[in-house]
Formats: sequence, C-alpha cells, structure tokens
Amino acid sequence: MKRIIVCLCIFLFSTFCFAKQPLFSGSVGLSTGFPVYGSEQIKQVNDYYFNNDGNRIIVGTTARLELNAINPFALFVDADLNMDFNFSDQQFFHMMDLAFTGGMKFYPGLGGFAFGIGYSIGTRFNYTNDIIAQNYVGKNDWGNGFKLFLEYNFSYNSSYRFLPTLGVSWRLMPRGNNFYDNIFSFYLMMNF
Repeated sequence: MKRIIVCLCIFLFSTFCFAKQPLFSGSVGLSTGFPVYGSEQIKQVNDYYFNNDGNRIIVGTTARLELNAINPFALFVDADLNMDFNFSDQQFFHMMDLAFTGGMKFYPGLGGFAFGIGYSIGTRFNYTNDIIAQNYVGKNDWGNGFKLFLEYNFSYNSSYRFLPTLGVSWRLMPRGNNFYDNIFSFYLMMNF
C-alpha cells in the first residue's frame, strides 16, 4: 500500500511540475443545435408549432471539468442543458434535455484539435399548454447513451488560459419504447 501511495505522489508531483496543461481545467459555454426526436408524437406536435407560423428557438448551455493528467489524453465530466422552445400565438411546446457525461478526450497532435467520446445519462422534460398534446407528451424517464464531439481548444498548450473552445457534438439518448433522440450541438466555451 505504501508503494502505491508513493508512486501516486511521484506521478502527481511530476504532473504538476512538468505538464504544459494545468492538472484540472474547466470550461463553460453556450450552445445551439438541432435535436432530432425519435418519437412520432413528439415530431407531430413539434412540427405543428413550427410549421403553422410558429417560432422556434434552440439554445443551451454546457459546462465541463477536465483532468489533464497524461498529455495528450484528458478525462472529463460535463453537463449539457438543451432547450427547444416552440410557440405559436397563445400555445407553446417546450422541451428541455438534461444530460451528464463522463468520458475521455484525445488531442492527436494537430494543435488544439481534439475529439472525445463519453457515456451520457439524461432525461427530457416536455412542457405544453395544449390540452390535447398534454395527454401524450410528458417527462421522459432517465436513459443512458453516448456522446461524440470534435472541438478546437485555442488555449491548448498556450500560456493564455482563457482562450475559447469551439466545438460540435452528437449525443444519442434512448427515450424508451425504442425511441432515440439525436441531439446535434454547436458550442462556444470559455476556458478557465
């Protein structure tokens, strides 16, 4: 046990002293995108509001913490909240997708370009004031899926730590009854 503790201390000390990246880093940002819903009922209600002179706004936020112990790999955990607002006159249909992801990110040696994969758990909340739509749209159960992303981190191996990260991601989330939501996102995050 003492050997493991000594090896861990040596590893952490060398990481602090010789790494170009900080051991822990974080980022917070805004996103937008396009969710593709798997349920035909959700699609019908969504299309009704969007195609009948309705308005649609898709906005989100994301936050990530990374452990940069071994260059060029990083371990991460993140949280995504994607909100799809649909409204027409006095009626509305809003969907909020919440997900937590943990995984690994890899820098292949092309500057700050990175790709990653992670395991996601999440749910979607549906809100509507349409009496008919309330009968078959509600909160979904929690499900698990995966997330893939490509991004460019401008602060990677740079002395300027607060430069942004631009990225695109795809998250596949099962929603039960063989329905899968595909959430495509474009994001801009600030690093700290």
